[in-house]
Amino acid sequence: MKSKNRLDYLIQIKSKPLIGYLIISAFYFFGIIGISFWDSEWFIEKTAFNLLLSFIILMIYQQTYSWKLFASFLFCYFVGFLAEFLGVNFGLIFGEYEYPPTLGPQLGGVPIIIGINWFIITFCIWAFFARFNWPILLKIIIAIISTVFLDILIEPVAIALNFWQWENSVIPLQNYMGWAGIAATIFIVFALLRIPVKNRISTHLLLWQFVFFLVLNILSKNSVF
Repeated sequence: MKSKNRLDYLIQIKSKPLIGYLIISAFYFFGIIGISFWDSEWFIEKTAFNLLLSFIILMIYQQTYSWKLFASFLFCYFVGFLAEFLGVNFGLIFGEYEYPPTLGPQLGGVPIIIGINWFIITFCIWAFFARFNWPILLKIIIAIISTVFLDILIEPVAIALNFWQWENSVIPLQNYMGWAGIAATIFIVFALLRIPVKNRISTHLLLWQFVFFLVLNILSKNSVF
């Protein structure tokens, strides 16, 4: 009986995307306000929790679950985490950088949450462009460009908030090339698997990702602008 009640409750939540919109909006909006004008350290410490919560909400509002979705998550997590591991420990793919403890527990110098972050970004971007009746190659190219553009917004903010730090405080061109390469790998697999992308919250979450880092860029001394 309890399991049935929980299932009914989950179905009710899935049918009301407004709840997800409000939760996501509140966390990102107050994150901007808190980091910029209030207790920045307290809000920064909650970044890993925010990423995990975003992932959970994203999955709650996923309309179709299948082995393809699960396989794509595992692949994305593994590729993203491996790329970060090679970068942190050997300077490969992205360049020379390191992760302070800001993003929570680490494995091999890489935050465990970072693989989930890779999935959130790539899934939301792919879900947005997959809906268009474009040639698959065009979708992949535009998705890659969008991912790199988001990273351009992320990098100055991430450095300012101590999410990660680059050697000599210089973001190398190699980083953006690495992001393009990893994103391309992930999007090609998404396309080949034809993963289910109908999700009631993905576009909203993607929009807040761009707004969050865009606004913090504007307000930051390390702005990309």
